[in-house]
Amino acid sequence: MGMTNPNGQIGRGCTRSMRPARDPNVKGKAMNRRTLCLGLVALVAMAGSQANAQISLSRHNFSSFGWSGGEICKPCHTPHHAIADVPRLWNHALTTATYQMHGGTGTAAANFDIDSRLCLSCHDGTVALDSFGGQTGTNFIGPAGNLGTDLRNDHPVGTDALYPPNPVPSWWAGSFNPTTSNGTRVGSGATELKLKAWDDQGTTRYLVGCTTCHTPHNKGNYPHMTRISNASSQMCLVCHIK
Repeated sequence: MGMTNPNGQIGRGCTRSMRPARDPNVKGKAMNRRTLCLGLVALVAMAGSQANAQISLSRHNFSSFGWSGGEICKPCHTPHHAIADVPRLWNHALTTATYQMHGGTGTAAANFDIDSRLCLSCHDGTVALDSFGGQTGTNFIGPAGNLGTDLRNDHPVGTDALYPPNPVPSWWAGSFNPTTSNGTRVGSGATELKLKAWDDQGTTRYLVGCTTCHTPHNKGNYPHMTRISNASSQMCLVCHIK
């Protein structure tokens, strides 16, 4: 009840004073939650923007070429009607080439790890860049990025990374750091590199592939689209003991 003032009216002051006082911490907590939510939204937006910047600033951004239709992702990926039994929602025609390896024997593309085969579907020069979405293209990769099908002048991949040719070249590495995580990785933390699943004469083995060292989406913005920085040869030394 309110109290009667000298004029006989019920005073509102006492009624208000009976209400529980607001806890100033409640408002502060609400503002903190709102600030946290806004911060998370900003981080997600920033991450998306950085990911977009990585691919859009890389050599895998073909949107400026007429044959791409102004698309960045579509020459490689598609959300619908992707190639069956190929991961990554793949949209580009696959290479069927056979490669000359360091050991002197031919290795078919089907025996490569899938990521390396996807890379070589442009970089071996046998499939046009614009052969995607079911169409047959006519624009092939330029000389700088064209590895060809003779890989004997490139870093060994697959079983060739383990079995040296005869005679062994002077530059051939003989000592390697041990693998981790059941033989699927080398190194640890920020300098960890992943080995790839290869079909080695019917047996799956984890060996060096294209994406052991390179990332197709330019993650990290390093020169040559390497997975980690190779300043002072630090990427090489993840695997090689020198």
